[in-house]
Amino acid sequence: MGLFVQLSVMMFVLFFVWGAWYVTMGTFMAGRKFDAAAIGWAYSVAPIAAIVTPFFMGVFADRFVNAEKLQGALLLLSGVFIALAPQFAAPETQWVFVGLLLAHTLCFMPNLGLSNTICLKHLVDSERDYPIVRVFATLGWIVAGGIVSLLFKAENSPVQFYTAAAAAWGVGIYSFFLPRTPPPGKGAPLKMGELYGSGTWRYFKKRAFAIFMVASLLASMGMMPYWVLGSPFANFLGIERSGAFFTMGQMAELVVLAVVLPIFIKRFGIKWTMGIGLLCWALRFVLFSEAATLSGPSMMTFLVIAVLLHGFSYDFVFVSGYLYVDKHVGEEVRAQAQGLLVVFTQGIGFFLSSQLFVGHLGLRYGVPGDDAGAWQGYWLVPAIFMAGVLVLFWFAFREERKPD
Repeated sequence: MGLFVQLSVMMFVLFFVWGAWYVTMGTFMAGRKFDAAAIGWAYSVAPIAAIVTPFFMGVFADRFVNAEKLQGALLLLSGVFIALAPQFAAPETQWVFVGLLLAHTLCFMPNLGLSNTICLKHLVDSERDYPIVRVFATLGWIVAGGIVSLLFKAENSPVQFYTAAAAAWGVGIYSFFLPRTPPPGKGAPLKMGELYGSGTWRYFKKRAFAIFMVASLLASMGMMPYWVLGSPFANFLGIERSGAFFTMGQMAELVVLAVVLPIFIKRFGIKWTMGIGLLCWALRFVLFSEAATLSGPSMMTFLVIAVLLHGFSYDFVFVSGYLYVDKHVGEEVRAQAQGLLVVFTQGIGFFLSSQLFVGHLGLRYGVPGDDAGAWQGYWLVPAIFMAGVLVLFWFAFREERKPD
């Protein structure tokens, strides 16, 4: 129980760091008159880090340094960079801000894998205990949003970054006291192709697997507008405490992850699960578009429903993807396959989404801004895109009944 609590605290504070700034940074940057291109790049740094992370993990974490020590050092560094970033939050220094944010995410993102390595190494029954430990990560994100929004009222304040820095330093120091987790591949030869899933490539010869991976990438391309511009959009509609408001999505995610998804995916399969997830993404953006020109109870109803759809939108696409890949590749390449899926979705997909749907499309429609018509038209574009991905996936994908 002591070890379970220790690892749960680690997960809670680690995701507290991320949740303290990720949702509300869009409001912060818009309030300081950053242009849409800079906002798009600010939200591209985490995808860039996700692409680099497999290389970092394969070279250092698997062969040279204990996971808990590497995590501690990286988190201490990440706290320095996120604390410095708001000092350059002005239009004339916006690219310095983005550069510091990139440095922060390059130090922070590897810890998502390192923390999993530590948990799976030391939990007595990982299949039983890890999902419960992982719940504390979502709770950390929810609590961070509540503290930044309701306690500090810091959506438009550098306090959100200082809060993230303090949490990073705290969990960084804490990491040095976690159980020793030596590198599993110490002394083993390094094959560069394995860092990016070369053992998984042969599975792309199977139509279903290839279509699923491509559909996951395309689906990820439409997701960043919600995370980047959701908070400024809520501010436009008069919701000042947008950070706390959007934590309703994570609360819904907890319910779907614990109750709905395990039953649904077993009974209906991956095609229906992924399809409903894509449908929920498209519907969410349609609801945002309609809410842009409404007011009062109607506007709030549309907005609340759109945020609560996060449970189905996220879990039915992302978590089901992890389960599908785990089931359809050989045990010897599962780690590579999961890493490749992260590169496809949170790496390449999120990067393209930030650049195209936030940077390029944001400039075209003039968002974030105060024009209801611009917001209405903007949200329809990712809605149509996600609907198109749904149609392509539904008619192209045929689920294999007997996986390897």
